[in-house]
Amino acid sequence: PPWDKFQDIVKKDKVMGANADFQEFKKQVLKASVEEIDAQAQHAPVMWDFLLAFAAKKSFFRKLIIQVFNKLMQAPGWAAAWEKDLELHAKVKELHEELQSALGAQHEVLLKSIAPAALKSVALVRKEDKPEEVRVAMERERMIDAIKEEDEKTPAGADAAKAAFVTDDTAAEEEVVRTTRAELAALQEGIDAASGIDDASKMDSGGINALNKLRIGCIQCAGEEDLFQQELDHAPTVFIFLMTLAKQHPASINGVAEVMNQLMASPSWSALFEASTMLKDKLRELPDDLQAALGLQSEKVMRLIGATAKTKATGGDVPASVKGVADRMQSIRMPPRPMGGGYGAAGTSKTVLETPPVLDQWKAAKTPEGHSYYFNVRTRESTWERPAALGGPLVYKVGDEVEVWSNSMRAWCKGRVDKVEGDKVTASLTLPDGSLAKKELPSQYKDLRPMAAEKSSALTEEERTAYQALFRAIEGGSESSKPAVQISHLLWKSKLARETLKQVWMTANPGQKANLNFDEFARCCRLIAHCQAMADSPLVKAGDRPLRVKLRTECLYARPPALPKFS
Repeated sequence: PPWDKFQDIVKKDKVMGANADFQEFKKQVLKASVEEIDAQAQHAPVMWDFLLAFAAKKSFFRKLIIQVFNKLMQAPGWAAAWEKDLELHAKVKELHEELQSALGAQHEVLLKSIAPAALKSVALVRKEDKPEEVRVAMERERMIDAIKEEDEKTPAGADAAKAAFVTDDTAAEEEVVRTTRAELAALQEGIDAASGIDDASKMDSGGINALNKLRIGCIQCAGEEDLFQQELDHAPTVFIFLMTLAKQHPASINGVAEVMNQLMASPSWSALFEASTMLKDKLRELPDDLQAALGLQSEKVMRLIGATAKTKATGGDVPASVKGVADRMQSIRMPPRPMGGGYGAAGTSKTVLETPPVLDQWKAAKTPEGHSYYFNVRTRESTWERPAALGGPLVYKVGDEVEVWSNSMRAWCKGRVDKVEGDKVTASLTLPDGSLAKKELPSQYKDLRPMAAEKSSALTEEERTAYQALFRAIEGGSESSKPAVQISHLLWKSKLARETLKQVWMTANPGQKANLNFDEFARCCRLIAHCQAMADSPLVKAGDRPLRVKLRTECLYARPPALPKFS
């Protein structure tokens, strides 16, 4: 770390603007070994001074501050530097009593420094502040930092870092302390990213980025069954995404294994997987080495994989990095909590969110390759065959335009039905290379589908003219693309709330591109117009995930009532 910079922050009282500096220091501390930290003990007085000043003014970083204190106190040189500096003992007593107690619980040297009143409360600290729980949280945080660094090296991740939505509220803090709500939001963000991968090209360009979001969400919610249970409706989509990604990009298997490990540790998600013939078939379609890697993550998966894959898994014929995933994931899972609420400990701030009752209804969805499947919200049943509630089995007749999936070319091929005989359909089709072919398939087979009318997001002439004028006026970029940062500045002039704008941005720019072309910019404008028209709606006022779903599934394809207004 830049030690002189931290000394300058304390000396000139620049702590209020030091969020990024603290975050970077936290990341380095959690990543380093105790020996590496101890080798830098000569800088301990400066950093202890900084951390106390930061803790006094930045209560929303409370959990991360406690993690840093815990890790640094494991280094003997840093603990000794604290013990002999009486000025630090005086400064720690100026912190909030509750924070003093939490810090005192981390190490006996800190315990001797805190005020007598705080000392009395050390035994009553929240369970999440107890050293063993803090160390689990530290490992989670270290894993998340590593995933973010890894993600920034991918093309999609690098663009995302440049395209993060820019706030015009300079007084806003970058981050707040993680709560159950934030943990659930991270899981939902990962699920939404996976759900957005609905064709092979998106899997190639954004599959790894979506996987990394899922990894972060699962790490944050590890062991929190109440949170996983709330997202159970999305389980088939997530499982299919994971197995499709592993098949198309085998190098992603470690990350896929991490997520599968956490999902199969959830009683509700694992029960759904075991009960789904469709998901079990998808698992067995994977090459044996990939099945073996996933089998190592759960005894339940191990029972479902093929015999050859099972032999590989039990015989250790898998990469060493995959072998360590299960232990690593187990180490960050909190003990199961009573479903009646919280940790069961007094003073905890965690609460269990009620799962709303669900209707007995079927939902249609698509795999990343475009295959349709159906999922019952109440019974958790999933199937390739269209249920009666959604129209029953598909019926084909001679002359119907259809699409047939080519496994060898990983593409849907346009064709026409030549013959229907019983439950067999014969179709002539054109392959991607232009050659002709003929195929006979069962009428309900997943590789056969009617030619669907595409949803149109075509702009009206009025929209196109207005959006082109706005696009040309944006500074920077070229005639064909503009910087995402400059576009975000324009969106702020819509006067919509920050949370609403975030949902617009995540819908219009899901890949977090650093530069947007005109069509992508026009999507932003169209969604702004819809949100302005719905300004009094509770959906827009909440600015949460349900708004994002509505924008993605409805508003992108509908003409807004009026053009957007920018001040």
